Amino acid sequence: MFRTEFRQGHALVGLLLFALASVYAAFQAVGDDAGAESWNALVWIVLIFTAFNAMARPHADDRPENRHYLTHVLRPVEWVLARTLYHWGLMTVLAALVFAAFALFLGTEHLGGGRWAWLLLGLELAGWALASCLTLLAAIAALAGAGFGLTAVMGLPLIMPIVLVATRFGADLMSGMTGAETVENLLFLGALAGAITAFGLVLFPYLWRD
Repeated sequence: MFRTEFRQGHALVGLLLFALASVYAAFQAVGDDAGAESWNALVWIVLIFTAFNAMARPHADDRPENRHYLTHVLRPVEWVLARTLYHWGLMTVLAALVFAAFALFLGTEHLGGGRWAWLLLGLELAGWALASCLTLLAAIAALAGAGFGLTAVMGLPLIMPIVLVATRFGADLMSGMTGAETVENLLFLGALAGAITAFGLVLFPYLWRD
C-alpha cells in the first residue's frame, strides 16, 4: 500500500497543501491575535477537515477488479489493518503539520508552560481515532460502491465523541490547566482510538465476506 500511494506523490503533496492552505485561511480570518477559544476551535476544525480530505481519496484497491484479486491473496484483517496503519501514519504527519502551521501563523502564547506538547499529543491521538473511524467507513463505502458521500454521511455523526473529547481537552489546556490535570480526556481519546481500531478489525471480515 505504501508503494502504491507513493507512486501518486501529487496526491500526498495535495493533502499537505490543503492542510497548510486551511491554516492560512484561518490566519487570514482571525489574524495573529486569535483568542484562546478561537485558536482551540480552529485547530480542531482544520484537523477534522484534513482527515476527511485524506480519507476521501480513492485507493487503487477500491476498484472491484483489484478487490476481487485481494480477496484471494489477503485476509480481510490484514487488508483493513494495513490501510488503518497507513492512514494513521498519514494523520500523524498531517496533525504535526497542522500544529506547526498554527504555531507559525497564530502563535502559541495560549500554550505556555509546555502545554503545547500536551496539545500536540492530543492532536496525534485524535488523528489516530479519526483515521481508524474514517478508514472503516471508507472501506464500507467502497464495498457498497457508494463513494465518499456515504463516508461523509456516516462519518459526521460517528466522529462526534472524538470531537467533543478533543475540544474539551484543548479548552482545558487553553484555560491554563496542565496536561496532568486534564489527562483523563487524553486517556479517553486514546481509548476511543483503540476501541474503534479493534471494532474495525472484528467487523470488517464479516463485511468482506459478504
